[in-house]
Amino acid sequence: MTLATKTPGFRATEMLSPTHGLVFPALRAIVRTLLNRRAAYRVSELPDYLLKDIGLKRDDVHEALHADWREDPTFKLALAAARRRGRVQPWRD
Repeated sequence: MTLATKTPGFRATEMLSPTHGLVFPALRAIVRTLLNRRAAYRVSELPDYLLKDIGLKRDDVHEALHADWREDPTFKLALAAARRRGRVQPWRD
C-alpha cells in the first residue's frame, strides 16, 4: 500500500514579506478614499434643490471636501444626511 502525499503548491503570497500584508490594504484604502473624493466633487456640482433632495446642504459638501485628504468625504456626507433625517445621533469629535 502506498500513501499518496500531496506536496504543497507554490503560492505567490508566500514570497511576500509580512509588511506586504499591511501595504496592500492600506493602498486599497487610499485609492478608495481618492475615488470617493472624486465622487464628492461631483456631488458638489449639483444644484441646491438636488442637494436638498438627498438631505444635504452646500455647507455639508464644503465641509466634507475641505477635510484632511486621508478622510473619506462621502462618509461625512452620508453622516450629515443621516443626522438631518434624524437617524443618527451626533457625537463630538
